[in-house]
Amino acid sequence: MSPLYRLYRYEHGDGTAKEWAYADLGNGTARIRWGPAGRLRQSQSKPLRIALERAREKTLKGYVAIGQADIDATGAVALLSREGPDHRDPPTVAAAPTPDPKPTRDIAALLGGDDDGFYF
Repeated sequence: MSPLYRLYRYEHGDGTAKEWAYADLGNGTARIRWGPAGRLRQSQSKPLRIALERAREKTLKGYVAIGQADIDATGAVALLSREGPDHRDPPTVAAAPTPDPKPTRDIAALLGGDDDGFYF
């Protein structure tokens, strides 16, 4: 039986998408797969901690956790369940608060107020 992968997807503005996934192999290692959406043909093994760190980096870059998937030897993806973020995934980073805009200044008041619109 093949391991279940945690699937992430990044959608480009032109409508195409790429995917990245990892599977915890249970012995401290993970299998990582990536490629165009639905065809994750490239793969490598890494320590699980590296895979989890990469998953965090992917979410910061805009990848979205899709759910669990089965990926066969050819890279074909079968989505098994759509779920919320994995409990090991880091929480999403909240956007920084927008600073208050600078106060506007009335240039006419600074120049004397009796201006006809012409400045020297």
